[in-house]
Amino acid sequence: MKNWKRLLAGALAALCMTPLGGCGVLFSDDPEALMRPPRPTGDKTGIHEVLEKAAGEGFTLKYPASGDVRSAIVMQDITGDGVEEAIAFYQKADASSTGVNIMFIQKRDGVWTSMGSFAAAASQVDKVLFGDVNEDGVPETVVGWGSGQSGVSNVSVYSLSEDGTKLEETVLDQSYAQLLVLDLDGDGFEEIFTATVTVGDQPAQARLLRLRSGAIEILSSCPIDSAVTSIVGAAGGLIGENRMGVLLDGSKAANSYITEVVYWDRGKRALVSPFFDPATQTVEITTRSLNVVSRDVNGDKILELPMVNLLPGVTASSPPDTAYLTDWHQYDAEANTLSRVMSMVTNSVDGYWFLIPDMWKNQITTEQDLSSRTLTFRRWITYGENLSEGRAGDRLLEIRVFTAKQWTEEEPNGEYFKILDSNNLVYAGRIPSPDNSLAMSENDVRNSFKLLTQE
Repeated sequence: MKNWKRLLAGALAALCMTPLGGCGVLFSDDPEALMRPPRPTGDKTGIHEVLEKAAGEGFTLKYPASGDVRSAIVMQDITGDGVEEAIAFYQKADASSTGVNIMFIQKRDGVWTSMGSFAAAASQVDKVLFGDVNEDGVPETVVGWGSGQSGVSNVSVYSLSEDGTKLEETVLDQSYAQLLVLDLDGDGFEEIFTATVTVGDQPAQARLLRLRSGAIEILSSCPIDSAVTSIVGAAGGLIGENRMGVLLDGSKAANSYITEVVYWDRGKRALVSPFFDPATQTVEITTRSLNVVSRDVNGDKILELPMVNLLPGVTASSPPDTAYLTDWHQYDAEANTLSRVMSMVTNSVDGYWFLIPDMWKNQITTEQDLSSRTLTFRRWITYGENLSEGRAGDRLLEIRVFTAKQWTEEEPNGEYFKILDSNNLVYAGRIPSPDNSLAMSENDVRNSFKLLTQE
């Protein structure tokens, strides 16, 4: 019991955090404000003047469509002197200009000046990342142009010239579905990680790249699931205590999703995908029917991947997400197995998830009443060894959502206890069968309940 409470505390901390970019930003990052940037004041005026001189009055700021960095003007130290430079994405005011431009601007002797500008044929900035991918001691700027999901994309790396006065561009002329920058091989420097789906003659593969002498060098590559049509998520980081990796969440046929594990094998000195079957060119072990993406769900700094299974007794042709149990697993590279960390049921309609205690494992099913906004957990009584054969027994827990007004009017009858309130809603619980051996306490219910957060 103490163990799952500890896991829940970590999960709450992880899910409540909103991802933040590691660099400062200027101007609004609201995509609705694209048409004309506001006139800045103070020190920012100089940046605007450099941009306007190059792009023309009335230029349009362009905002990255994905990733942690979502601002059109980013402040980042790319020279290693401890002073931030400005990186701007914009489209020129000239009506004939259809591509996106990037400009690097630094402050010298109190005056903002351009370090270099480059034009891309793409009409969109997909992602902006930073990392020392050429081992020169300062971070390079890695930009994904176009759209990774559409397959029309490429990568540019902007690195500091030897004299440190300007930026130079190196282009990787190949599309990608997902793009990350991280130190995957553990050498203390970041690499560029790309993943692609099968498109024409281009196979589905993961690649690890770095910049050497102004050219892109492929460190390693490995095949990944050839049946995936879209990589809907990519989480990079620790997949074990001392092992970095990437979890790729892919969409295959309708309502079919998988997670692929990719990491750097130190012995082979190569990228590997341990669940990839060369005979079928696919991954099957992580197949599921719900689109749930991998993440660090319990706050232990190690990524988990989801395994989703329909609860017993569900007969609906299109079950809601409350009819599924999501088991979160970590990958054990030494044993090449998955180890369950925690389990939950998610109610996306009412915006919360509930941690399932170990004593409920293979012991419950759910019923959802949309009209009363009630989710009921019931004991599942099996007729034999087959979990799917059985019936619903005692009601162990009801979670119901009230408006604040409804709660004020109905709470005095004492049927429900408050779990929490938020945004004029009260989330309440009721334990209909307190004497059942699987009954939870009110305090345990509160500790197991968490509102969904936008990530």
